[in-house]
Amino acid sequence: MKLKFSSHFLFTVCQLGAESALKKEVARDYPHFKFAYSCPGFLTFKQEMGEELPFDFIFQSVFSRAYGISLGKLSWNEAGELSEWAREWAQQFPKKSLRLHLWERDFHSPGEEPLGFIRGCLAEQLRQKFSSFLLDSSVAEIGDPVLDLIVLGPDELWVGAHIHSGQHSRWPGGQTPIELPLEAPSRAYLKLEESLLWSGAPLRAGDTAVEIGSAPGGASFGLLKRGLRVVGIDPAQMDPWILKNPLFHHHQQTVNSVLRESLPESVQWVLLDMNVEPRICLFSVERLVSRMKDSLLGVFLTLKLNQWKIAEDIPEILDHVRAMGMSRLKTAQLYHHRQEIIVYGLTRKGLARK
Repeated sequence: MKLKFSSHFLFTVCQLGAESALKKEVARDYPHFKFAYSCPGFLTFKQEMGEELPFDFIFQSVFSRAYGISLGKLSWNEAGELSEWAREWAQQFPKKSLRLHLWERDFHSPGEEPLGFIRGCLAEQLRQKFSSFLLDSSVAEIGDPVLDLIVLGPDELWVGAHIHSGQHSRWPGGQTPIELPLEAPSRAYLKLEESLLWSGAPLRAGDTAVEIGSAPGGASFGLLKRGLRVVGIDPAQMDPWILKNPLFHHHQQTVNSVLRESLPESVQWVLLDMNVEPRICLFSVERLVSRMKDSLLGVFLTLKLNQWKIAEDIPEILDHVRAMGMSRLKTAQLYHHRQEIIVYGLTRKGLARK
C-alpha cells in the first residue's frame, strides 16, 4: 500500500465496549462523517463532504481517547515504505521534532487483564523493526507532528498522523502511564491521577476536598499525598492508613444524610465516585455544592454508565453540572476508567487560580 499525505478518513481509539457510544456521538455531532471500519476499541470514519481532512483537524469527543488522520493499513513487513513516508512528512516541519506514537489497541478492559498479560509486547516487537529510524520521545508537545502506529493484532498495523493539540493525549493511544502504588487502597488512585493530569486542575496543598464515595480510599490516598485535607463520605469502611492520616476525616454515612453544617466552612474541591445512576448522584452533589459557592473551585464527578444508553444523556448531564455554577466543563472517558466518564468543572474562582 502506498501511503499518502492526505485523507478523508479519521481514526479513533476508544475503550472496549464504548464503540457503539462513540458511533452515536459521531452521528450526533459530526453528521457528515460516515462509519467506515472497526475492530474492538478502534474505529474509522469517512468525511463525505468537503476537502480532505487536515492533519491539525480537531475532533471533540467524550469516548475517543486518541484520534488522527487515517492513512490506511500496512503489514509489519512494509516498514521500509513507512520509514520513507515518515522522513518525507517530517521535512514539512523543519522546526519541529517528529514524534512517534506506537501502541496496541486495548485487548482487555482496564483492571480485567488475565494473569500474566503484559501490555505492549506486540508494540515493542514492532518498535524493533523501526529501530533504524526511531523518532523523538513519544510524549508530544503542542504543535508537534505525530506519526500514529496502532497495532491491531499480529502483523496488522494501522497508520495515522496528527498535529498535536490540547485535544490530543500526550501519550500514545491515550494510555496514560501511571503505576498503582502497593500501598494504594484501590484503583481509584489511578483514576484520580489520570484525571488530574488530563485536567491540569490547580490543586494545592492545604486545599480541602470533599470526596463522595470515598471507600476504601484510593482517590483519598492521592489527595492526601498532595497535602490536601480530605473529608470522605461513604457508609463503607476506609483503609486503616487513610483513617490514621490527620488530614482525613470520615463521615461513615450516606451522602444524603450528611448535613452541610457538618462539613468544613471552606471547601475547594468536590469529588464523586458512586455506583449510582448519574442523575441521582448529581442531585446529591448539587445539595452540598449549593452551600459551597463562596469557596468552591471545582468538581471531579465520576459518573457510571451502567447502561451504555445513558451516554445519550451526556449533553443534559453537562447542563445539570453547568447549572451548579461551573464556568468551564471538560468530560472524557479516560484510559483507567471502566464503564464510566469523568466530568471536570471549574467555577469562576477556579478559573482565576493560577
